Amino acid sequence: MTAASAGVERTSFRGPHGPVEAVQVRPSSAGRAPAPAVLILHEGLGLTAHTVELARRFAQEGYLAFAPDLYSHDAVHRTFTEAEVARGVGLLRAPDRDEVVARLPAGEQERLKAVFAWFSDRDTSTYLPDARAAAAHLAGRFDVRPGGIAAVGFSLGGGLVGQLAVAGVELAAGAVFYGQAPPLDQVTSVRFPLQVHYAEEDPAITPKARAVQEAFRAAGRELISFVYPGTRHGFFNETRPAYHADAAGLSWRRTREFFAERIGGGAAQPRPHAVAGEGVRAAG
Repeated sequence: MTAASAGVERTSFRGPHGPVEAVQVRPSSAGRAPAPAVLILHEGLGLTAHTVELARRFAQEGYLAFAPDLYSHDAVHRTFTEAEVARGVGLLRAPDRDEVVARLPAGEQERLKAVFAWFSDRDTSTYLPDARAAAAHLAGRFDVRPGGIAAVGFSLGGGLVGQLAVAGVELAAGAVFYGQAPPLDQVTSVRFPLQVHYAEEDPAITPKARAVQEAFRAAGRELISFVYPGTRHGFFNETRPAYHADAAGLSWRRTREFFAERIGGGAAQPRPHAVAGEGVRAAG
């Protein structure tokens, strides 16, 4: 992660496996009254400069933005640079991965192979407990409005938002970007509405969209879902090859409006319901 820019604070909180590092950005109204908060759960690349910038954007909308580092307990991850992780994760499932790696200098090959091994063998057991601890940490803060916490997650973090939902965690709303669906036999435990953003060309995630929607409908739980045509997994992140500016902009606007409706704050005017359109179709 790059050096913190103005307004970005490095902090930590207590998790079940020890201290968890995090960054937070306070809204300009901080100190005057408790603010609504957004819990940001990062993608598999880690707590990168992109995530920090996203926290700043949420703070500009009037939220206390809080992003835990889900790799706080991962000593191997700390041996890689942000660029190495991004390159390795980007190549991990590429059809020409071996050919690309073979053309690199020996030292770079070894570093990339180390990233491949780390990403495939990560100990994921601490992620959900730390995400739950982060939500509890926000709920216990005097500067956070009671009942005013939403969560947003991307890929790895998106799946965790879904897991928080079925775990019965008390949040006001959740936004999921191309995250794995939670166990569908547990959706009756969901305690907050979800807005889900799918990439059209995401074979590991999007084919399950209809089943997810049907499970939520049968359980009487609120789910709003969108599929963005011509996009791939990771379309929201401007540092990734899959970045899609139009889809990123539209999904950002929808997330802002969804959170403004559910927890207040935000510069956008809330609307009663999210709708499909503008080049995006609702899943199902």
